[in-house]
Amino acid sequence: MISIYDAKTEQLRIGPYSWTPFPHVDFWLQQDDKEILENLSTSPLAEPPHFVEHIRSTLLFLKKYPSPTNTLFPGNKALLYKKNEDGLWEKISPPGS
Repeated sequence: MISIYDAKTEQLRIGPYSWTPFPHVDFWLQQDDKEILENLSTSPLAEPPHFVEHIRSTLLFLKKYPSPTNTLFPGNKALLYKKNEDGLWEKISPPGS
């Protein structure tokens, strides 16, 4: 577990992270809800109603960003966010970028 919030700067700092491409993402995206629930859950009978939707969303994210170092974290730099006047998180540019 890591902390992504810096109280001194009042910023969220995410990453950089990397992962290996998920080799069977297309296969899992083609499966029906029952297959996903039964095969990608450790406890299918106890999952919340949004479980399959969340898994599908995660699989789509992994498909879209197979190499996060090149796409999500250019230059292997963290993503920085700070709250705006409305209290919403906005992406900010790190110093020197």
